[in-house]
Amino acid sequence: MNRFLRHFKQPFTSVWISLGFVIGCISTVFYYQTLEFTVITISVLIASAYFKPFLNVLLGFILAICCIVVHFYLFYSYKLPNVENNYAYPATIYVDEVISAKQPQYIKATLLKLNGDEIHKFKAPKAMLSVDSEQLIKHGDTFDAAIALKEFRTIKNINVFDNNVHAFKKRILFKGKVLNKQLSILHGASPSIIIKYREFLKRTFQKTSLNWLYYALLSGDKSLMSFENKQTMQSLGLSHLLAISGLHIGLIFSCFYLLCKYTVYILKVRVAQSINLTFFYSFTGWLAAFIYVYLSDFLLSATRAFIMLTCAWVLYFVAKQPLRWRSILYALVAVLLINPFNVLNPGLYFSFIAVAIIYLVIKRLPKTKYNWLSVLLALCIIQVALFIALMPITLIYFSGVSIVGLIINLVAIPLLSVVIMPCLLLITIISTVVDITPVIVLFDNMLRILLDYMDAIPWQYRWLDIAKPRTLYLIAAYIFILIAWFSPFKRLAIIPLCVALVDYMFLPKPLWQLHVFDVGHGLMTLLEKDNQALVYDFGPSYFNRFSRTYSVLIPYLKAHNLTVSDSIISHQDNDHAGGAAHFIKAGFGDSFKRFHPHGITTRCNSLDYNFNDLHISSFSSDKYDNENDNSCVLLVKSPQLTMLLTGDISKARELSLIKTHSLQADVVLSPHHGSDTSSSMEFIDHVNPHTVIHSTAFEGQWQFPSESVVSRYKAINAKQYVTARDGQITVSIYKDGFEVTTARKHESYWFIED
Repeated sequence: MNRFLRHFKQPFTSVWISLGFVIGCISTVFYYQTLEFTVITISVLIASAYFKPFLNVLLGFILAICCIVVHFYLFYSYKLPNVENNYAYPATIYVDEVISAKQPQYIKATLLKLNGDEIHKFKAPKAMLSVDSEQLIKHGDTFDAAIALKEFRTIKNINVFDNNVHAFKKRILFKGKVLNKQLSILHGASPSIIIKYREFLKRTFQKTSLNWLYYALLSGDKSLMSFENKQTMQSLGLSHLLAISGLHIGLIFSCFYLLCKYTVYILKVRVAQSINLTFFYSFTGWLAAFIYVYLSDFLLSATRAFIMLTCAWVLYFVAKQPLRWRSILYALVAVLLINPFNVLNPGLYFSFIAVAIIYLVIKRLPKTKYNWLSVLLALCIIQVALFIALMPITLIYFSGVSIVGLIINLVAIPLLSVVIMPCLLLITIISTVVDITPVIVLFDNMLRILLDYMDAIPWQYRWLDIAKPRTLYLIAAYIFILIAWFSPFKRLAIIPLCVALVDYMFLPKPLWQLHVFDVGHGLMTLLEKDNQALVYDFGPSYFNRFSRTYSVLIPYLKAHNLTVSDSIISHQDNDHAGGAAHFIKAGFGDSFKRFHPHGITTRCNSLDYNFNDLHISSFSSDKYDNENDNSCVLLVKSPQLTMLLTGDISKARELSLIKTHSLQADVVLSPHHGSDTSSSMEFIDHVNPHTVIHSTAFEGQWQFPSESVVSRYKAINAKQYVTARDGQITVSIYKDGFEVTTARKHESYWFIED
């Protein structure tokens, strides 16, 4: 025990309090009101009773809880004064951002006044609003209007982008519609410095092919990037270069530090010996970094990196040979004090883990004379360390890893640091005085050639899709790294690995699953077995651009590394077939050949076939004069369970089917989303389901499922689930039964009311 305690020699009290604060923030935000939070709290209490330093950890833990409570009630707890859906709120609205400039416009706005109550802009809630007025509104405008408003709530699915959490992080509490056709708009003052700066960047680089890259590097704004640009950078492992982070802030600091230093040297400025020139040089670099962050409109990643720089800079001049890891810890505390809900942001973990790894590797590197070989070796070691340390969290958030990124970054990071960023800064500064378009175009052509060479790398060597691991495995991986690196008892590092292994070996794994995704009004389902998938319907598409296929289905397939063997469209209504064309565009066209050999606009084939030992029977029809009753119906049988997927059939088709086929099923998708035109008592008595799933929109215009349909299924004691209420619904089949899980219960947080 004495040996153990010697390794925890009297660190500053502030360090232990800071550590407790970080643990408290993460535990409270993610696990409050759960068993995990109780276990963590009791563990901290027990540790503080036996180890004196843990009393300070406990203090930090309590401070974190208090900070979260205060922050939540100050900024996130605003409630609508009237909960009636049809109530029109008089409001004063400030336009933060115009999301879509086309009529009707879609804006992100701050509610400065609501229902007669003035709200200070510091704590005013934000809302996403649709505006269909005769005037076009712009960023910075203010106007009074009547608005229909309700709590922000969107679809909820597992392992895909969560709009509810994203809106919460942006403090968007409501969504609604401006009811006025005529608005009295108070236009904002002249464009801000930030807007002028961004317009200047667009003009300066408008004739270049990589203007999206330069604009992102200099402003932090990725709005000029296409989807293809983002995919390319991600597959090459270069996405981190586009977010203003510690690398960029460090480069700005270094550039202006050196510029100031050599300016003083060249000009041979004489100063008194009492003046600390290093402080002067570093202050110039710090000020330049601040301006850079300001021009990025205090982008979260940029602000976080600037706080880290500030902490390191202050500690350097205040303390004698300060430990670098302390500056990282204090910076983390500062970020969480500003907003403890920053723990929801993935960039927080990438940034701080990356900086910590760089510091630790540099500290362990042998002290040798600096030459190009030693620098190259150091870069290689750092890059390998970053690749290994960030891999668990990369798999969690991206369900894959860039294979060539490990090598490309050895070229890209020095190139960005020594050439690209300094040249961009120089070009930007000179362009404020004189037009140097030929130089810019030449620079762009050289960089374009380099990017084309990288883009020519075959996809199979660029990106490896890996199924998203459980969070437990992520935690186990990092505990293993921490114990192996820091603990004197390195053999203990085997414990978290053993816990993860036991969980993997003994956690029951389903034989197969049915996923009914939450897509609003529509239907999108997926059968999953042995890493193979069968898709039945694709949900809606809006304006032929936005599709649930892109936002839900494809991300889910990637997160679980599934191969799609077959795809089926029940019928051609947009809420079922809207995303099919996008699925084909994404490269899944061959999956339609079995059931739609003559094209996706034709009815499915009626056939029986084996899908990984599941017996699939499809029933097609062309006897009816409406698309709904001609829906392709699917019966899925296994020794453990039978499922019936029904499309939009009505009572007429139901009666026809039960007369000619045996359709008894344990789980059924209610026909036509639970409409009263379907689910006749004859059909329900014949199928006799144990579980019924209604795929509907939350507070949709048709109010599905119908109360009469719910009552009819209730009469046979069937358990009912509704995607509008429960989010994505997953039926997992095991040897001895099945289990139903829902997204809103599985992946909900205490601070987001569903």
